[in-house]
Amino acid sequence: MRTYLIAAATAAAALLVMPAVSSAQTNVTVSTSVTNFCGIGLANVAGGNVAVANGARQKVTTLRMSCNAATGAKLTSSAANGDFKSAAGKLINYDWDLSVPEIPSLGFAATDTYPGKPAMVTNSGGYSQKLADGIYGDLFLNLCYNVPGGSGLGGTQGDPTNPGSSGCAASPSGPGAASAPAGTYTEIFTFSLDPAGLQRKRGPTSVGPLLLY
Repeated sequence: MRTYLIAAATAAAALLVMPAVSSAQTNVTVSTSVTNFCGIGLANVAGGNVAVANGARQKVTTLRMSCNAATGAKLTSSAANGDFKSAAGKLINYDWDLSVPEIPSLGFAATDTYPGKPAMVTNSGGYSQKLADGIYGDLFLNLCYNVPGGSGLGGTQGDPTNPGSSGCAASPSGPGAASAPAGTYTEIFTFSLDPAGLQRKRGPTSVGPLLLY
């Protein structure tokens, strides 16, 4: 009996000094990447040819814009002629403005146009999830109407409740629609959306020309 007790005590001591079993650990690191994307298109018309009336501020088209660049987006809005122009070279002056309710800084207030006027360049002011998801901008025109033409001769805006800029009052580049020679007058607008602060690269970032007549 005594021998058994000693053996049992020896076995217990051996168990106490056995090394502990270590645990295993596995780490999995997963990453993904998102590239810059800027897109712009016409949201409410099938093509780029649009007819407009004379004598009132009117919505011409709606642009759908999206851009996920960390720096935000730059919008460049260009008018080819600066005035509505006929095949004979006769001109009709107009104001234009772009309303972007979700990000007002991408739009611009009513401004006069003239041949050779630089493009309007606006900026979203940094990354916006709204812009990445897609936002809308409405292009408005206000054609000069009852303007006889010539610098300083005066006249009225197309829509007196939305006078826009003072461009129609002077209208040095051509008469208003009421006194312009009969014919078809056209203007071409081009819009480009790019990551802010970056040089423009090829890609689906522009819509145009938008031909108005």
